[in-house]
Amino acid sequence: MAPELRLEGRVGQDHRLIVEVPPEIPVGPVEVTIRALANSGAPRWPSENPEREALRARLLAAGRLVTERFAPDDAIPLSDAELQRLGTLPPGARPSEDLIDEDRGAY
Repeated sequence: MAPELRLEGRVGQDHRLIVEVPPEIPVGPVEVTIRALANSGAPRWPSENPEREALRARLLAAGRLVTERFAPDDAIPLSDAELQRLGTLPPGARPSEDLIDEDRGAY
């Protein structure tokens, strides 16, 4: 039977959990179960964003909110050439890396 150990840790603002395990835990795959502690003071799940929910309601009322996650049954798949065209920037366009850096505030 593989050793089992109960450890406590803390999830930081970056939502990362780092836990050091004792040497008797073998190297290799492990199963991790996360359970928030009741006395942590933090909400268990993020609360709803009222502004987001109001916008979703407006989009739904206007018939503009996408509620289907899959293509309709009669959808025709794109050809490889069509996919290639959609994934190619037009001539003279700035490289994708520049656009991403700009969005991230690197400039």
